[in-house]
Amino acid sequence: MRSSLPISLIWLVATGVIFALQAIPFIGIFLMLALAMFWSVLLVNAAMIGTAIEALLGRVSRWWLVLPIAFYGGYWVAAAQDHRALRELAASYDAANARVAIPFDPARQALVFADQGAAAWLTQNYALSVAYSVNSNFPEGNLSHRMMDSAVCTKVREAPALRSAFVHTFGFHDGDAIGSRQMEKRFCALSMPERPTLSLVRVSQREEKIALARLPVTRVTTTVTMPDGQQFRLVGGVAAPLSWIPMPVMGCALSSGTPSWDCGAEFWRNDFTPIVSGNMRYGRDSVVLARTLGLKPVAIADRQGGDPAIVIAKIPQVEEATLARQLASID
Repeated sequence: MRSSLPISLIWLVATGVIFALQAIPFIGIFLMLALAMFWSVLLVNAAMIGTAIEALLGRVSRWWLVLPIAFYGGYWVAAAQDHRALRELAASYDAANARVAIPFDPARQALVFADQGAAAWLTQNYALSVAYSVNSNFPEGNLSHRMMDSAVCTKVREAPALRSAFVHTFGFHDGDAIGSRQMEKRFCALSMPERPTLSLVRVSQREEKIALARLPVTRVTTTVTMPDGQQFRLVGGVAAPLSWIPMPVMGCALSSGTPSWDCGAEFWRNDFTPIVSGNMRYGRDSVVLARTLGLKPVAIADRQGGDPAIVIAKIPQVEEATLARQLASID
């Protein structure tokens, strides 16, 4: 006997019940820990697919096919619009960045980032011996970033005085996919307070939250200011297009800002999708910057550590400056 309602709609009812229970803070906190907000992904899709199967098998009227067709068809139209907007945005950003060429000379100029940004990363992956980041905590006003051989790294780690002088070493990984990242064992990243002695080429970034049609975009504008004041601008950032598989997320969570127990429902988006073209999942904007600066990429196997003599010669200066600050604070 043909039924008037698909049995699969019970999954939609279950979705509503679970969502209502999450709205009750005492119950919702336990459901939140159980990731109940993601249960709707399975339940809603089970309802749509189950309804389609029931209609095709003749258990309910074929008119019920309208429900899953409208759900998936409407969703895929919206997702296609997001991805089309992303492609168009990527093409315009790539074209704009390709027109930029920055006359940077690392032998005569120092690259200084407003924050740490890509300073250390550039020294690890390009022919750039040192980069700087602004840091007002030190009289030097900056931290230098270099890639050094492991022997120098060990020497720094074993010297407590150097750590007190804020000379630090850090390990770093290659690769940007979880599970495939590998630790670089031959070199480390070394940072210490240091004032650049060459002409400054300053790099700063500004983020803006915008929407292109319905596509959420975080646009990042990188401004490079030359010693003579001339400026160059690059565009990049990330977008959040809808995933191709409908994933409705419905749930509640504690908002620490208010504080309040807030509930919402939305389709999952692929956050932090890079806009500019490239093969990396992360760091594409840094690749664009390096290319426009004219930096030469260095393969992992061809890496060479910085000149240890430069660092060793500067360490006593850093220690003396730190000691002077400590004595001044005592006085």
